[in-house]
Amino acid sequence: MSEPAFVGTPLEGRKRRYTVINERDLNKYVPEKAQSDFQYEFNNICDLIEEGRSNDGKQRYNSYIVINVDEPYVDEIIEVMKRHGHWEEKK
Repeated sequence: MSEPAFVGTPLEGRKRRYTVINERDLNKYVPEKAQSDFQYEFNNICDLIEEGRSNDGKQRYNSYIVINVDEPYVDEIIEVMKRHGHWEEKK
């Protein structure tokens, strides 16, 4: 299934693997009650994932660097990822 947010970007035609929410957008556009509900549910989900990862012998969580695909240097980043085997060509 095509990811609409990827159309016209280097990610076009790829499946979504990560979901990123800009916390400034969350604070600006989402009502406080919804933010509170989201934070509660998100923390519960993170706990479940961390426990599952631990049970699988993995680190409980990972940290990521996020780069917006509309940055002018994104092609350089993609080339670095390719050199290190972290960018698969579209199938």
